[in-house]
Amino acid sequence: MITPFLKYIKQVTASEIKWFFFCLENTMVQLEKLLNVLGNYNSSQNLWIGQTLFDQEPSIIHHFAIKKTFKYPLLASGFAMTSVLMQRLIKHIESYKLKNEFSIDMAWEFAKFVLDSSNTKLTHESKLCIVSTLNCATYVRYLEACNFTILPEHTYFAVKTCAKYHTNRIPVIKNTWAKNLINIGYFSDVADRNLPEAYVVPNTTTGHCLKTYSILQKADHILKTNRFKWLVISDDDTILSPVRLLRLLTCYNSDRPVAIGERYGFRIWDLDNGFEYLTSGGGVALSASLVHRIVKVCSCPEATTPDDMYLFGNCLKILGIKPVHSPLFHQARPLDYAYPYLASQEPISFHGFWNIDPVDIYDEWFADTDSILSHKERTQLHTEL
Repeated sequence: MITPFLKYIKQVTASEIKWFFFCLENTMVQLEKLLNVLGNYNSSQNLWIGQTLFDQEPSIIHHFAIKKTFKYPLLASGFAMTSVLMQRLIKHIESYKLKNEFSIDMAWEFAKFVLDSSNTKLTHESKLCIVSTLNCATYVRYLEACNFTILPEHTYFAVKTCAKYHTNRIPVIKNTWAKNLINIGYFSDVADRNLPEAYVVPNTTTGHCLKTYSILQKADHILKTNRFKWLVISDDDTILSPVRLLRLLTCYNSDRPVAIGERYGFRIWDLDNGFEYLTSGGGVALSASLVHRIVKVCSCPEATTPDDMYLFGNCLKILGIKPVHSPLFHQARPLDYAYPYLASQEPISFHGFWNIDPVDIYDEWFADTDSILSHKERTQLHTEL
């Protein structure tokens, strides 16, 4: 979220400040070139510059709004705002009310806030780059793993499904990202001839809190019995790269309560009742110690309560744990994102099988990376309740 930072910037009153520059941890900045770029603009105007993105079609991540002329910034390339514009925005931050209760894509939503508050559109600056070239003032460095020694035997994957999808979705999962995993379980409302190995959990038609909580209960026992360090929960229409996910997990201490995924916000302007949560479509990674704490402390208010909002949001708030956001998890399909945005990273997951061929998506984005799993000799490990 960007707008909460503005109240801190309000305290910066030095008259000599002409620009504010925002970037991410993986934004590479060549300071002299950046200063030269800023020098080409009139800092006395309401102005902000960045690498512009726009939507080709309506998408859930932008509340199904569509206007190709609406530009928003690629945060990983960084963006700059004049102090004049910043001071104008600060005056509007307290009175500005979000029309949507959910905060999904902070770059898009911040651009909307800027437009609504100041009638200022983002100006494209090609030297705030995606890929490094000679003239770039900034460029994007891929987020890297902390240790390239991946240990899939330490992680258990749980796929949430139901009988309706045993014959069409589960074969896709088994023939793509799950085919070389040694520890994976399928959790469904029934174990039938199409998925006889399924762990049976209660099914819900909406919300799915009871279903996901039951998975956490069963998984907690599996994790403790087999001394697994991590649990990854995915939907049956999630396409992901186990190798990229496992590499990401090397950056975190599994002995601590950790929840990693794509972070959304619900009424985040309400400090008492709002909260952040991990949306589950792109997959969620939980340390074993956190799984145990969730099962011990939290329970679903209703069977149909939204599972991700409660279990990976409100429950974490109760436990005093901040969810860890990774921009590499994606709640939607590749075509729902601006291509330059995806080109600036190595995605871990996508979600949704409608109007796409999920096998093609896997082959295009993940197959080459995951091929190292098929080359490793390993013994199949069976886990039993």
